[in-house]
Amino acid sequence: MSRFLKDNRKILILAGLLVGQLAIVSLQVPLGDQPSFFERGVFFLFAPLERVVHGVFDGAGRIWSRYIYLRHVEIQNQEMRDELFHLRQENILLRNELVRLKDIRDIEGVLGGKTGPFLVASVIGLDAANAYKSIVIDKGSRDGLKANMAVIDRNGNLVGRVVNPVSLRESMVQLVTDDNSAVNVRSAKSGVLGQLAGDVKNGRCVLKYVLASDESLAEGEELITTGYDKIYPPGIKAGRVVSIVADSSLFQKIEVRPYLNFRDLSRVAVLTRLPGERP
Repeated sequence: MSRFLKDNRKILILAGLLVGQLAIVSLQVPLGDQPSFFERGVFFLFAPLERVVHGVFDGAGRIWSRYIYLRHVEIQNQEMRDELFHLRQENILLRNELVRLKDIRDIEGVLGGKTGPFLVASVIGLDAANAYKSIVIDKGSRDGLKANMAVIDRNGNLVGRVVNPVSLRESMVQLVTDDNSAVNVRSAKSGVLGQLAGDVKNGRCVLKYVLASDESLAEGEELITTGYDKIYPPGIKAGRVVSIVADSSLFQKIEVRPYLNFRDLSRVAVLTRLPGERP
């Protein structure tokens, strides 16, 4: 048998190839309206792989579309946040400007025609060592300010005076509560004269040089400027007497509560004409 196979090997191989070829051809022959066996085999082999590939590309497409959408939404949100920030800043600036204009109108309504020409300024700083000594305002020499110009608040009460240094855009104002401040005042009721000086330690003032023998001054009397010092125009309200102590000294110890209100000192008015100056 083995000899038969050996002698007829080529013929058998050829016959096997022919049979295989016929089988392949038969698989490819359509079975009426039905697909061939070969087509069925290819379909069952590659259909699951096609499903996987389609799913991968479809999922990747959805992820990319979602990313593009979210990126677009993030850009829009950032633009809206930036616009909202700018709108808020503009709103704050407009409200501040309205407050400033209201303050100016209020000051003009109180002071207009009573104290002569004045310039409204904003307080931008306090003395770092003691807030009762001085303040800094946002007007300077380019605005016409110079030393010894009187400064009053929005209600016409005495604040202090401009002192050196005066820069182009800023000025320092010595407060009436400063120890070195000195204002000639008198009682609006009894007419008692004295010098109003600061008590920086307590944030108040004292009335100096009222003789111990003078009993005409009483607690509660209002003090106003006299204009004798050639700095402060006459008639500006300065403060009110809160206590009077008479001892063995030559002068009485008189404590004064200034009308200066530090909690309402955002705007001040600088009287730009010194006493005695011509218009």
